[in-house]
Amino acid sequence: MKATYQWLKEYADIPDSAEKLADKLTDIGFEVEEIRPLIKEFSGVVVAKVESVEKHPDADKLSICEVNNGKQVFQVICGAPNVKKDQFVPFAQVGATLPNGFAIKKAKIRGVDSFGMICSKEELGVEEKSDGIWELESRYQLGDDFSKILMKNNDYLYDFFITPNRPDCLSIVGIGREIAAIYDKPLRYPSFDVEEDKSLRIEDFIRIEIEDKEGCPRYAGRVIKDVKIGPSPEWMQKKLEAVGMRSINNIVDITNFALMELGHPLHAFDLRNLTGNRIIVRKSAKNEKFITLDEKERILPENTVMICDSERSVAIGGIMGGLNSEVKEDTVDIFLESAYFKPERIRVSSKELGLKTEASQRFERGTDPNGVLKALNRAASLMASLAGGTVVSGICDVYPAEITPDKIPLDCTYVNKILGSDLSEKVIRQKLSGLELDVRKDEIIVPTFRVDLKTEIDLVEEVARLINYSNLPSKRVTNIPYEIEQRPLEKQINLVRQTMINLGLQEALTTSMIRKEEAQFFSDKEPVSILNPVSDDMSVMRNSLFPGLLHAVSYNRNRHNKNLRFFEIGRVFDQIKGQDNLPDQPYKAAVVICGKRYSEGWNTSAEPVDFYDIKGFLESFLDKLFLDNSDIILYDTSSYFDNNLSMNLIVSQQITGACGRFSDKIIKFFDIDEEVYGFEINLDALFRHLDLSRQYTPIPKFPFVERDLAFVLEDSITAKSVADCIRKRGGELLKNLQIFDVFRGGKLGNDKKSLAIRMRFQSAERTLTDKEVDGIFNRIIVKVNKEFNASLRN
Repeated sequence: MKATYQWLKEYADIPDSAEKLADKLTDIGFEVEEIRPLIKEFSGVVVAKVESVEKHPDADKLSICEVNNGKQVFQVICGAPNVKKDQFVPFAQVGATLPNGFAIKKAKIRGVDSFGMICSKEELGVEEKSDGIWELESRYQLGDDFSKILMKNNDYLYDFFITPNRPDCLSIVGIGREIAAIYDKPLRYPSFDVEEDKSLRIEDFIRIEIEDKEGCPRYAGRVIKDVKIGPSPEWMQKKLEAVGMRSINNIVDITNFALMELGHPLHAFDLRNLTGNRIIVRKSAKNEKFITLDEKERILPENTVMICDSERSVAIGGIMGGLNSEVKEDTVDIFLESAYFKPERIRVSSKELGLKTEASQRFERGTDPNGVLKALNRAASLMASLAGGTVVSGICDVYPAEITPDKIPLDCTYVNKILGSDLSEKVIRQKLSGLELDVRKDEIIVPTFRVDLKTEIDLVEEVARLINYSNLPSKRVTNIPYEIEQRPLEKQINLVRQTMINLGLQEALTTSMIRKEEAQFFSDKEPVSILNPVSDDMSVMRNSLFPGLLHAVSYNRNRHNKNLRFFEIGRVFDQIKGQDNLPDQPYKAAVVICGKRYSEGWNTSAEPVDFYDIKGFLESFLDKLFLDNSDIILYDTSSYFDNNLSMNLIVSQQITGACGRFSDKIIKFFDIDEEVYGFEINLDALFRHLDLSRQYTPIPKFPFVERDLAFVLEDSITAKSVADCIRKRGGELLKNLQIFDVFRGGKLGNDKKSLAIRMRFQSAERTLTDKEVDGIFNRIIVKVNKEFNASLRN
């Protein structure tokens, strides 16, 4: 957003210099990216008069001019198309230095001597681009130093960085409001009256219909007749050119001036080109085409807000007008549009069209829906006074659902508490009132131009800005409670993590995005795809923690780290839809091991890990979590484990995890040259059965009794089923059961095995007698013999 120092002073009293004002605006949150004088230093340029103009004999586009500086007449070659006799011009004499450092010398152009240069505004640094020389008013004296003339009215240009949440400051009045609040001065709005011709009624000239009420909540317009298209007055041209807007003609310049002044975009249509004297606001159709003012045919995104007459589109709402309704030199009657468009709709259409304009920049951030008429009347008044137009009486204003101001509670005590200040209620209310907020007894009515003020904390920020942050009290030490109570899920995950570490495992962190081929190894369901993947290696979300851990194993073994014990805790992603129609994302924990069981030493052999090592890790993990209702069963249909060496974890009769040796196919795919074992557990399912409460139990005072026995039974009967039977029959007095030997072969035969079992009986209340223990022991023997057709081994 660009603004000049002098233009801002028209709306607010500024007691400080341009540089000091820039500092104060920066202090309240408006970064001044650049401040520079509009007129740069130059020398040797004087006011002169063109005495004659003749065509150059050897160049069609050059003229030979005689220029009088009041003392002498010089021959000058000029290439500007607008040079003519009796013009007053800025003349750079031989020896002059222009703002860009260019020195003027005598020259010969196409065989004709030239003693100086007639300057344009661009060459004197007044505007960025000029179409011809600068024609001056005749009131200046010939020979006057033109540098001094310009420096008398020199101005400074600010270039502000306006954050997206402050569209109200994309205008001179918006910045002026902030300045007025800084100095506790009133804001001076532009004063104007709209004189209407009561004999003409707007209903006779235009009708407005809004079909797309969501995209255009308000649309208003005026008709101005009998305008005379011509150049704008010099004061308007200077203001527009200073802020980077090229002067076109008085009508277009007026809409641009109102835009810069009030921040509300307007558009002027040639009324004769609006078929049926109707304006219809609708959504664009799919693949609809439209030619904009820049003479480009554009394919419109579907649902773009379009301004149409009874037959065709005439403008893209909030972005750019159409070539078929633009104001031309012979335009007589104007339909002047002022509207409010939904910011989201303008933002999407502008982005998809690749078309950014001053209008779209403001509409997509949010203009003032209740400032529509003020901007409309301001421009209509200027068209009457500067273009000789007649304003038709009445405004055609379609506003189906009025947008009302928000209300925010005001608590001065809360303001001071947040800021650590002791500001009086009077000061707080004064600062907020200075921003034109309607301050009531215990609430603020927020004007609709302040789209950023939504909650009470926003009011606190406004007070802090205007007080100036550097004036707020500071503390050397602030007590901040860094410890935050952990959520139950965090406690459970931390317990799992610490348990894994206590088992001697190292935590790994791997990416959540993997290759699709990797995901297909670990589930027969289609993985969750990423819409715009960075690469094929990160095309889907992981459905297991194993791919990342196996990559870690491969990476480490390729770097001679052989004996690996990794675990990871993290989310996986399933196509099953959870809440908010998103993929289910359960937490899982996984472990992988490979290499040697122990490092080789003088007293230990370097044996490789095997299935019983990973099973032991799993059992130890479950034991440390005090999980009682779990079973580990054989499972021979795994898609990624060796079917002869795989097991499932069952918790409360639900499959919660899997354990085993990875198949040769998996090992080969991940480029690993040794057997790898692992297990993975669904923590979400596990946590539903996990009790974190702990209760101390004293060591029993009374001795225990141990009994050993060995059963001979069928080799197909699992040790677990026998142990479960014994525990059930042993009751509360059976405190521990251990299988300490398994024997096959010999006299037992090929289909038999012997299980040696040690049982410990104990009571916390009394010393058990041999009779009690023998009774339980004998019942156990009878039960096992009967249920498994077993016999005692002699």
